[in-house]
Order: sequence, then C-alpha cells, then structure tokens
Amino acid sequence: MSAIVILEADIKEGQKEELLKLLSIYLPETRQYKGFINISIHIEHEMNHVLFYEKWQSFEDYESYLQWRTETGVMQILGATFSSPPLIRYFNTEDV
Repeated sequence: MSAIVILEADIKEGQKEELLKLLSIYLPETRQYKGFINISIHIEHEMNHVLFYEKWQSFEDYESYLQWRTETGVMQILGATFSSPPLIRYFNTEDV
C-alpha cells in the first residue's frame, strides 16, 4: 500500500513563474528522498491554484521529508509564492 499526499495552494499574483523555477531547483532532491515514488504538479487552467499530487511509500517517509524541507528553509521559500498556507491531505491507496 502506498501513501498519497495532495498539497493545494493559491499562488500569489505574478508568482507562478517563480514557483515553477523554484520547483525545478528543488524537485531533483525530492525525487532522491527515501520513500519517494512520484510527484506531479498541476496548475488550474487560467487560475493561480496549484496542486501537488505525490506518491510515497509511507506517510512517515513524507513526514520526514516535510520536516527536512521545513528545517532547511525550503518550505518557507516556496510558501512565499503562496497567498495563504497550503492545504495538505493524506490518502491511503487501497487494493480493490
């Protein structure tokens, strides 16, 4: 069973390109982190709303990753492009 993490946020006006630039810098490290499986980034058409769809081996792996990104200041840097704090939701993948 894998863990799905969905992060959603509204991007500040004029910050979409900056966010994409930052993600191109930070995502290679994310892809190497223990427990990482996959990530896709989606920006709502003609809107400033971003959705991160992430797949991890476990929620513990993601929590460790999130703590690392917070401690290193990356979450603050990315958060500066958001107009409000992101919403993070956790989903189990069920084998049915």
